Amino acid sequence: MANKTEWQIQQAKIDANRKKAMKSMTEEQIEVIRKTHNALEDVLTNIQDIEDIYLSDIRALNECMWKLKYEFNLGKD
Repeated sequence: MANKTEWQIQQAKIDANRKKAMKSMTEEQIEVIRKTHNALEDVLTNIQDIEDIYLSDIRALNECMWKLKYEFNLGKD
């Protein structure tokens, strides 16, 4: 077995931290993140494909933004 490079060691640590963080989230938080990722992906695909954005894309992004804000207490001091 070959020795791991410094980059591979650091990447393994990052991956482990990400898995730990995901396990600490609620199902609702994970769902909000998935929906937000999908909305962002759809909007970016539409922008790239047709150089346009649909009102439904804007509505989906707006909904995701508010869900992220509430699920993760964003904007609260």
